[in-house]
Amino acid sequence: MEAAAELRGPPMRSPSTRRPADYLAIVRRNLVVLVASVIAAAAVGAGAYALIPKTYEAHSSALIIAPGPASVGAERASDLAGQLRSASYVQLAVSDQVLARVARADAAGVLGDAVTPEDLRARLTVTSPLDNAVLDVVATGPTGESAAHLAGAVVDVLRVLVTELEWSDGPVAGPLHEIDVIDVASVPDSPVLPEFWGTITTAVLLGLLVGLVLVIGVEVARDRVVDPREARVPRTSRPSSRRHDAHRGAPLEGAIGGGA
Repeated sequence: MEAAAELRGPPMRSPSTRRPADYLAIVRRNLVVLVASVIAAAAVGAGAYALIPKTYEAHSSALIIAPGPASVGAERASDLAGQLRSASYVQLAVSDQVLARVARADAAGVLGDAVTPEDLRARLTVTSPLDNAVLDVVATGPTGESAAHLAGAVVDVLRVLVTELEWSDGPVAGPLHEIDVIDVASVPDSPVLPEFWGTITTAVLLGLLVGLVLVIGVEVARDRVVDPREARVPRTSRPSSRRHDAHRGAPLEGAIGGGA
């Protein structure tokens, strides 16, 4: 009897017999752990955001034109000439000729220490929409000032280089094509990468997932019924037991009566 009493305790529960309601009960019992896990994950995400290097992005744009008389026909010819030159100027904007000049002109070191044309090229995206004489320059950098300086410097150097390459000593000396600035690059206020709320949301979701795996794993590994609602033990039919005992006792009672 004493050995049986020592073995008595919460009944064992197989994980395969658990229902969704049982897992919900586990979550309710461990809400404090889950909330703490989410808060800790959010704090880790904020710390990671503060430590991760930032990437800023600046934009500038320029228009390719062909100088000529001020007339409708001349403007159309200028626009068509700009469209024909746009693909070549996109390649020229990211060429070593332009980027080497940009690097040499950075005496203040805004673009970084000892930057090379390859470094600057990796931080640049120059495009020209179809049927358009506009060049879009997108530059990135570790600071807003660096990104804006690179975008502006590329357009400035490209203007000078195009004038040199397109210069004509004809009847009217001057470049056949020019670059006019449309939008000057401005210093961005916030980085494009990483995103603050995206980092925090990812950290919170990971913290919640880790917390759920932890509490459910501990409960399943323990494999015992903690909440009485998890126990589904079939009820014993007491009336039938009493009838069975009465049936077993009936002959004994008759035998005693017969002996009297």
